[in-house]
Formats: sequence, structure tokens, C-alpha cells
Amino acid sequence: MKSGRSSRGFTLLETLVAVVLIGIVALAAVPLLSSQNPTKLDVAAAEVGNALRFALSEVERIAGCAWVEGSVPGHLQVYSSAACNKNAWGAVSDPLTKRALDVDTSGPAFSGQVSIAPKFFYGGTAYTQLLIVGAGVVSPGTQLYVYDSSTSPPTQKGPLGPGSGVVLTLGPQSVMVALNEITGLVTLP
Repeated sequence: MKSGRSSRGFTLLETLVAVVLIGIVALAAVPLLSSQNPTKLDVAAAEVGNALRFALSEVERIAGCAWVEGSVPGHLQVYSSAACNKNAWGAVSDPLTKRALDVDTSGPAFSGQVSIAPKFFYGGTAYTQLLIVGAGVVSPGTQLYVYDSSTSPPTQKGPLGPGSGVVLTLGPQSVMVALNEITGLVTLP
């Protein structure tokens, strides 16, 4: 005679335990895998490089100045002023989105995983603000000046030094978008 129990298959309890264990493993693995996504770092570097290039071209277009602001954590913002009028700074419009040009690595696009650290050097010290003065405003060529954001108002430290750029970090990986102190050439990693 056959008993009422089948010896094939899994019980509901066994299936639930297996599903819960798979869920726990997935919860632990997804943040580890997504934080190592080098594509996010590459995209952030491209955005920073494009913002710096656009700021350099904007000063030539308006025959004025551009201010690169990196003292806000997770942001790199660009402002401009025709003829470098200190009372007329305005946010530079991103040509694609028509919004203020702000590389935001703290937002949902990067899940807050990419950190951004501007390092504009003067005298061996890194600062977070940069003034780009267009050709013809004060001299024949474009000039790059470092500013100290720890004072109010920010104070000019001097011309941009070698090794300057913006460092982007994702977990243990970092890349630097370099800015040449003489030519203003922006170089991606």
C-alpha cells in the first residue's frame, strides 16, 4: 500500500528557505558589483572633461571669463561673465539640456558613488576654484588663475600650476581629468 506522502519534489518550507537565501546573497552582491562599475567613472570623466572644454570655449565666445566652482561636494559648476564683470556672473547653460552647467556626481545618474575632487594647483597646494580669462581681456592668450574658496570672498592665489585637474573616484579606482596649465588643453584618462 502507498502512503499519502510523495518522496519527489520540495516542500513549501524548503522552497521558501532557498528563495530567502538567494535574496540575501543578491542583496550582498549587488552593491559590491555596482560600486566597481568602471563605466560610471568613465562617463563622469567625460562629463567633467566636456564641462572644462565648454568653459574654455565659452570665454572665447563671450570675450570674457568663466568661473569653475568645485567647492560644493559632488558638483562641478561653471559660471561666466562677459568682459569679466564681477557683478554679472551667471550660470553657463549646458548646450544639450539648456540648464545650468553642473556636473553632479552626487545625483541619481551616478548613485552618489563617484566622488569629484578638483585639484587646481598653485605653489604645490590644491584649490577648488578656477578663473578662466579669455584671450584679449587682460593679455593676448587665455589665462588660468587659481582661487582659494576658504576665504570670503575667494582670493586669487596665482596662475594655474602643473598637475592640475579634477580627480574622480569610484571605490578603489580613480582617474584624473588633466588641465594643462599653459595651453588649457583638457586630457581624459
